[in-house]
Amino acid sequence: MSLSWKKGLGTVASIGMIGALLAGCGTNSTSPASSNGTSAGGTSSDNSKPVEGGSITLDSTQAVPDLDPAVAFDTTSAEVDYAVYQQLVTYDKGSYNIVGDLAKNWEVSQDGKTYTFHLRDDVKYSNGDPMVASDFVFELERLLDKKMQPKPSPGSQFFLDIEGAQAYYDGQAKTISGVKTPDDHTLVITLVKPEQFFLKILAMPFLSAVDPKFVKQVGNAKLDTSEAMGTGPFEVQTNNQNEVVLVRNPNYWQKDSDGNKLPYLDKVTINVNNNEQVDALHWEQGQTAFMSPWLMGGDGIPPSAYPTIMTKYKNDVLKQPQNSIYYIGLNMKPTLDGKPNPLSNLKVRQAIEYATDDSQFIKINNGAVEGLNQPLPNTMEGYVKNLDPSATYKYDVSKAKELMKEAGYANGFTAEYWNENNPTDKKDDQAFQSMLSQIGIKLDIHEVTWKDFLTKAMSGTAQMYWSGWQQDFPDPSDFLNTLFNSNQIEPGNNMNNYSNPQVDQWLNEAEYSTDSQQRDELYAKVINKVMSDAAWVPTIQNVGYYTIQPWVHGFYTSPVMYDPFGTIWVDPGHNS
Repeated sequence: MSLSWKKGLGTVASIGMIGALLAGCGTNSTSPASSNGTSAGGTSSDNSKPVEGGSITLDSTQAVPDLDPAVAFDTTSAEVDYAVYQQLVTYDKGSYNIVGDLAKNWEVSQDGKTYTFHLRDDVKYSNGDPMVASDFVFELERLLDKKMQPKPSPGSQFFLDIEGAQAYYDGQAKTISGVKTPDDHTLVITLVKPEQFFLKILAMPFLSAVDPKFVKQVGNAKLDTSEAMGTGPFEVQTNNQNEVVLVRNPNYWQKDSDGNKLPYLDKVTINVNNNEQVDALHWEQGQTAFMSPWLMGGDGIPPSAYPTIMTKYKNDVLKQPQNSIYYIGLNMKPTLDGKPNPLSNLKVRQAIEYATDDSQFIKINNGAVEGLNQPLPNTMEGYVKNLDPSATYKYDVSKAKELMKEAGYANGFTAEYWNENNPTDKKDDQAFQSMLSQIGIKLDIHEVTWKDFLTKAMSGTAQMYWSGWQQDFPDPSDFLNTLFNSNQIEPGNNMNNYSNPQVDQWLNEAEYSTDSQQRDELYAKVINKVMSDAAWVPTIQNVGYYTIQPWVHGFYTSPVMYDPFGTIWVDPGHNS
């Protein structure tokens, strides 16, 4: 399984989980949730000192589609981009708390609309160029350039509530009026209305620090494929379909608590190997340092190896609850490729719901996942414990056949179905194909590369598809507003073309509500309506498992962030 992280998101909210931002500086808490993060190796189990140098080798099930932080918006790319690029703010170790990254501190105006960030003055890019405030303006202009070549940013919609951003995006202004740089180390961003979730947006990779001179020199195409260069702990030495090689950024600014320069590692090699069993074998043989959900397509431990590893190596396994789900998309467009689309019929979609046996997907994954009955994981605020009867489906082939007959498809039809070409997904596809064959629906399965799957699904032309959703940040709006608001059809997040004016109204009302109870009530209405409309079939939710070699230290899990390459170190003689 792989997680289709987001592309082309609209502005989303997370107000329900946070209190009002007060004017001040330093660390701002964005959620009362406690950390579920856990550590491995020397961070907690012993008193040994970090060792500088060494390297690690890892396996990944997919190549990196995008290195450019302005356009990278999938989990595979994010794993590498977070090691190379940095943002104004980030999440504290193992928690939901926002802390400064390239911004030392910040203030928020009393009206909640103006953010003044004070940047670190000791930051350089890996080529030695100094980072300055105007670099963020340059990157924001790239994000909002809908004609940017070779492809525009999928994250532009996140930033349209910045004053002047919409006019710039529409080509009606040459500058973004809501962004100012009083000096090289001060960045001021003004919004058109308060957004208490704005810091969480800034913690995403889009508005990373990039060097304008370097970008103009190499061009957007190379920046996205081979010439990445940021302020993070590593720089890219190699990126191709077979491997990614990261080497230490000699100009990295951050130090550990003892004053030692980070990162500790000299090199990280990520081999692309779309064979989960081999990936697990490599780890068991000590050839790779760890397996994580970000490298293993959302699973961490490949399902085929789950029973063995949880038995033989359970002391080397960390578990981190993840806000991530999987689903089968049902495209509702009336016509596809010039032909009538049976999935535009509600009864057909409901028949598919009743014909789907989620327990088979759990078995395929050897119990490493949990069931799912709605578009939110049960770890997310807003999860509805008791769905309305009209929004509840139980495996019932007879009921499904009855609905197919009522819809006028008693003899069934053939549907195009898309997924990624990895071993576990292929088993899921075969199981689903068998389920639907019982009600006369023949699936024509297309199993393609991760990149090709994204291209097809994001175009809104995939009739049926298996996909996943990993939080951008922990809030129900990131799932519901993004996946089901009709204004997300064109950006490509609402890939099944779902459109319901009532749902749009509830989503838009909840987006800026400061009343948590009201938001929960509105989102409950959305979930029940979306499920009664059979917008798509929820299948399973992911549980994050990490397997860490005993000689790897400084590793910790996070409910939000990716693998912490910058703090990892290895025992001497244990380079992988």
